[in-house]
Amino acid sequence: MKNKQIPANILLYMGLISLAFGITSVSIPDFTLKVVIITIGAIIGIGGIITLILRIKHKCDNKFIQILSYIGSSIIIIFGATLAFFPSTFLNIFIIIFGIAIILGGISQLILSLSFTPLSTAAKIFVGFSIILIISGTIIILNPFEALESLTIFFGVIISAYGVLNVIISFWYRFETSNREKQAKLKTVDISTVVDSNPIVENDDNKEGTI
Repeated sequence: MKNKQIPANILLYMGLISLAFGITSVSIPDFTLKVVIITIGAIIGIGGIITLILRIKHKCDNKFIQILSYIGSSIIIIFGATLAFFPSTFLNIFIIIFGIAIILGGISQLILSLSFTPLSTAAKIFVGFSIILIISGTIIILNPFEALESLTIFFGVIISAYGVLNVIISFWYRFETSNREKQAKLKTVDISTVVDSNPIVENDDNKEGTI
């Protein structure tokens, strides 16, 4: 039972995080994307530094691989530092990446909604939301807005909607799963009841033979 609730829990956590990020994007559009890019750059840079330190402490016997490790770690550190110190340069790329992420999220929600057949009214609503997400992600990639602030607010609204949708689907998934388990248990009980109500009748010929 707990394993079956894992997808619902993941959807719930993703929804809450997306909702929080979306509200922040709408409330503070000027700095949200820059802060996110700086954070990502810092994480990448720190990861590169840790990798470089570990490679220095634990040297490889093969010098060629050791040198490649140094070069790779240095490139990662430089890339992370570039993201952290020059976030404006990567804003357009960042928005495109998140547009793709929204499209993929919409596709995953669409697949999940269509996994329950026949489609209920709630499932049809979720399918509609998923299609809206896919269209919205496409609009973000094409970037029809000239002002980055407007795009950030639009992005925040879409992410908030995605978060709310994830939260709703998580509870809907729990409900559908529990209903299916109850129906399966009822069928099992019905089968056992039918078997118990039809006891095995001994053959009359066997009875005569035993007399």
